[in-house]
Amino acid sequence: MMQGITLTCRALLGAALCAAAFAAPALAQTPASAAPPATAASAPGAPEAAPTVRPEMGNLLLDAQRLLGEKNAKDAADKLRAAEAVPNQTPYEQHILARVKGALAQFSGDADMAAQQYQFASEGPWLKQADRLVGLYNIAGMYSNAKNHAKAIDFIGRYQQLGGTDPALIALLGQNYYLHGDYGNAAKALEVEIGKSLAQGKPPVEIQLKLLADSRSRLRDEPGYTKALETLVQYYPNKATWRSLMVRLWSKPQLASRLQLDVYRLQMASAGLTEAIDYTEMAALALQEGSAIEAARVLEQGYAEGLLVAGDKGSELQKLTDKARKSAAEDRATLEKDVVRAKTLPDGLAMFNYGFNLFQSGQTERGVAQMEQALAKGIARNADLARLRLVWAYVELKQRDKALTLLQALSGKNDPLGLEECVRYWTLLLR
Repeated sequence: MMQGITLTCRALLGAALCAAAFAAPALAQTPASAAPPATAASAPGAPEAAPTVRPEMGNLLLDAQRLLGEKNAKDAADKLRAAEAVPNQTPYEQHILARVKGALAQFSGDADMAAQQYQFASEGPWLKQADRLVGLYNIAGMYSNAKNHAKAIDFIGRYQQLGGTDPALIALLGQNYYLHGDYGNAAKALEVEIGKSLAQGKPPVEIQLKLLADSRSRLRDEPGYTKALETLVQYYPNKATWRSLMVRLWSKPQLASRLQLDVYRLQMASAGLTEAIDYTEMAALALQEGSAIEAARVLEQGYAEGLLVAGDKGSELQKLTDKARKSAAEDRATLEKDVVRAKTLPDGLAMFNYGFNLFQSGQTERGVAQMEQALAKGIARNADLARLRLVWAYVELKQRDKALTLLQALSGKNDPLGLEECVRYWTLLLR
């Protein structure tokens, strides 16, 4: 929340109290009928006397200031009304009166009155730039807190135009644009702030990233939305954001069918599988690609989590389950012979696949070693997809460094379509 200015007698009324003069610079225009302050004649060339406030008015303003410090707004307002009634006010007196009235308005949370008094005070020649910035800062914060987003945007803009750089206030610009429904300017302002954080090596503010993502989504800017989600999972990972990102990947036009099982593996590691169809489709793909042991494991996990419920023998789920279990049992029965035979083949693909089956059957270290040897031997077709599967195995074993090294070798590759995203998302997940 924005902090208000703490106005004290010393800060506002200054050290010239004994002479009933205000040391603080002032800002107001005087009506043409106002009488000028009574001052002694100045010698030619002498410096102009500092503007003063007459005791009959200054004492009332001091009392109002003191009462404000005591959080007694009602009596402070009475003193200000009495000060307003003092006749023949000079421009400087009007200026100081506006500043104290603005302080009362700010104390009371009346952003419109505070802005009105600030505007009146700032028309005079007495207000220093530093004081102007403080006034703009606080009024912008008041409007933001009051959810008057249009005026908050206006005053933050004035603050910036005058040279204000406080990051706490400027960071509110994008949020106010967003809450005002101006998603285009919200995205622009938020990206500026996020870019500053990244340039300084600091994590962006989470709410700024979330607002940016939603702004890009509302603007139907799919690349911008995806980029914002990627930055979110990089700095503030959670399953909900990962799920949104995986939806974007699944909706990618022409996502290669031979990559879909790998996308499911990535989803299981990042966002998790949350619907029954996730488990059944992943299991069906695994069966289709000859990974029956994996298919059976996926279905058993779905049953364990209560998302899959055993039904009638003739149901599609039961048929899929029976097929996966039967095929997995057959693969386990012949796995050792298959591994020995695969090692005699010139291409390493079969050796890799049986190594993956060893991994899935619980022989994790042996399975990974077999897959590594197969890649070293050479795989003529789909070697990059084999490497992506090995990344998944490394992640399962919490061998982060090995996974990142392999991902680095896959970086920049986009065939099949979707591989580039898979590599980037595995990297984000690991880092």
